[in-house]
Amino acid sequence: METFWQDLKYGTRMLAKNPGFTAVVVLSLALGIGANTTIFTLINAVFLNPLPIEDSSRVVLLYTTDEINRLANFTFLPTSYPNYVDYRDKNDVLAGLALYGFTGMSLTSGSGEPEQITAYIVTGNYFDVLGVKMARGRGFLPDEDKTLGTHPVAVVSHGLWKRRFGSDLNLLGQSILLNGRSYTVVGIAPVGFRGTNALGGPEVWVPLAMRDQVLTGVFQRFFNERRTLLFFLTGRLKPGVSLEQAQAAMKTLARQLEQEYPKENEKRSITVVPIAQAAINPNQRGDFVRAGALLMSAVGLVLLIACANVGNLLLARATRRQREIAIRISLGASRGRLVRQLLTESILMAVLAGVTGLLVAYWGRDLLWSFRPPFFNANAIDLTLNSRVLFFTLGVSLLTGILFGLIPALQASRPDLATSLKDRTNPPSGTNHWYSPRNVLVMAQVSLSLIALVAAGLFLRSLGNAQRINPGFDTQHLLVMSFNVGAQGYNEQRAQEFYRQVTGRLKSLPIVQSAAIAANPPFGGGFARTVFPESADASDRRSGKLMLTDPVQPDYFDTIGTPILRGRRFTEDDRAGAPFVAIVNETMAKLLWPNQEAIGKRIRFFGETWIVEIVGIARDSKYVALGEDPLPMVYLPLYQHHSPAVTLYVRTAGDPATALGVVRGEVQALERRMPLVAVATMPEVMAQSLWAPRMGAALLGIFGGLALVLAAVGIYGVMSYSVGQRTQEIGIRMALGAQDRDVLGLVLRQGMLVVAIGLGLGLAGALALTNGLSRLLFDVGTSDPVTYAGTAVVLVAVALVACYIPARRASRVDPMVALRYE
Repeated sequence: METFWQDLKYGTRMLAKNPGFTAVVVLSLALGIGANTTIFTLINAVFLNPLPIEDSSRVVLLYTTDEINRLANFTFLPTSYPNYVDYRDKNDVLAGLALYGFTGMSLTSGSGEPEQITAYIVTGNYFDVLGVKMARGRGFLPDEDKTLGTHPVAVVSHGLWKRRFGSDLNLLGQSILLNGRSYTVVGIAPVGFRGTNALGGPEVWVPLAMRDQVLTGVFQRFFNERRTLLFFLTGRLKPGVSLEQAQAAMKTLARQLEQEYPKENEKRSITVVPIAQAAINPNQRGDFVRAGALLMSAVGLVLLIACANVGNLLLARATRRQREIAIRISLGASRGRLVRQLLTESILMAVLAGVTGLLVAYWGRDLLWSFRPPFFNANAIDLTLNSRVLFFTLGVSLLTGILFGLIPALQASRPDLATSLKDRTNPPSGTNHWYSPRNVLVMAQVSLSLIALVAAGLFLRSLGNAQRINPGFDTQHLLVMSFNVGAQGYNEQRAQEFYRQVTGRLKSLPIVQSAAIAANPPFGGGFARTVFPESADASDRRSGKLMLTDPVQPDYFDTIGTPILRGRRFTEDDRAGAPFVAIVNETMAKLLWPNQEAIGKRIRFFGETWIVEIVGIARDSKYVALGEDPLPMVYLPLYQHHSPAVTLYVRTAGDPATALGVVRGEVQALERRMPLVAVATMPEVMAQSLWAPRMGAALLGIFGGLALVLAAVGIYGVMSYSVGQRTQEIGIRMALGAQDRDVLGLVLRQGMLVVAIGLGLGLAGALALTNGLSRLLFDVGTSDPVTYAGTAVVLVAVALVACYIPARRASRVDPMVALRYE
């Protein structure tokens, strides 16, 4: 321990004697450590931050799986309420099973305007199953979930309590207005608890017994349908029951329900997932994991490049300290003692860089969060630099200190005593071969930089391709806003009249060309139903196809600019009591009636007796995401298939942004209590839909640019040092008749040979490491030749400049000065 403190004191004095060198090293490493800390902060918040629940290792989520009907990449599905009841009552592996579902509610209490908030409608045992202890008050009582409509109580999130109610300590026992109805607040959830979703969740919870007052549309209509998947399940394992045992028992129970209800549950089963793996939707978890691994790899490359830079600086510094080290060896210092001393200095600089890196991360965290999609609230996830992040930074700093300090320490501890003890100010540098430690570090920098640049280039190309994707409708001069008349207590007749009034008022405005209402927002997917051709057996769901549906007003297609390719549009005559009709997109027409004319064909929906006639074929659009494969869609008349939660589409004569206020005012003039949400122009919606590729391209572009700068600095530093060490040699060459261009070519060849080797290694590494990114890219392969060639050219150009400057300086050396140089 005494020798450790001696090393620490001596190292501190050495760093203080060379403040310029120390500052360069610390700042170089701080950029790499800060970038790693910033990305780890995000990884920690999304994947590692535990939910504030008791004994979370015993909590699981349960998802329905369907072998017959799948839509896009959705494998893990919700469950129907009747199946939940059977799972709850018949299982012997769960201490409790709770149900919850998403819904929107209008909040008109507290400070501010009416707003639409996300709510969970949950069974009374929800908080008990999760083991959530309220920050204030209590959860729901068993009696509050037994009798329908008799217990209007609510639990509010800690964030909503602070934001809307100013942390009012007297909120418990008071009433708040949700959907225009008074609910008594009985509890305030703990800090950080927003349900079981790590990416944000509800701001209020109400008991399932209030479903008739809360649920609207398909949730209300199909609540007791065993076939309809509407709700999610969470359970707590009994003591002594393993995850595998629970999985086997629940699958057995699912098979029993399949046999008991073959029409509704055929080929359906259940999957039990630990909550640690389900905090991000399992259908999307893989993409999130790949994206997180990519970002961590990118910042890891930046840190390695910074380490290589610092390693070369330390090698140069060790050359200047050869006399000091030789004297210490002559006085009896062992090689191990010297290595430990030099590593202590390296680790000291790394720890200083770690502290500085935390400041970089504090700033970078805000920059990173600025890339979030608009539908993420500012407090959706917690990006606090907590103890886990601090320990990560400390660990990275210590590892970095060892990583960049070990090779210089080992080399410096083996000086040539006879040469080093001579009275020279510029001892020989050792080998200038391409495989010298300095050149090897430069090769590593070049190869790692190329990998980072290739990843950035792929995402930039992907973003460009995504921006050129045709969404299937005209995005110009279009604005949207969503609202829920069901939350205001409107019945179907009153709601339909409200829709007509809204569009009628808007169409009378000079700035509005067209307006229409649809159930689905842009890129909102839609309610999926199983559709059968008329001739198919509707009792056998294997004969049907799962398809998206969207009830729309007659002017919908003209408003959004989706052409009807064949047949007709909806009219005002397609209303309740009239024959049921539908318009399908091209994909659905080809799927159900290949090589046939779909116009005039008839379909039916699973569980329904009425027949729907196809009257039109619409061009395919993008319904969930821009990069999706073509999905089948059934458009239905809104007047025949009511939806209380809708989106208003308005096409304007000019800039839609200037019309937002007017349109909002016209809607609110009809119903001032109703919150309007997702108010945006369609270009803004398109930009929101591209947040993931844009964020990936921006972050990887930043990290790739940083890697390129660090590599250029490293190449320049090594070449400058090499030229300085070869000054006498260059002077002799020029004294013997070498021309400026000869010296210039000599130095350039030496530098570019190292760069070329690094490029070859980098190309091979990029091909291997980017192979798993295809799911994150739009219409660009991971071996895209344009990206590889472009990034290689950029790197070669930068490296050539970094080599040329020292080479040009070398070509202008005065031979008389060089021959006297030491």
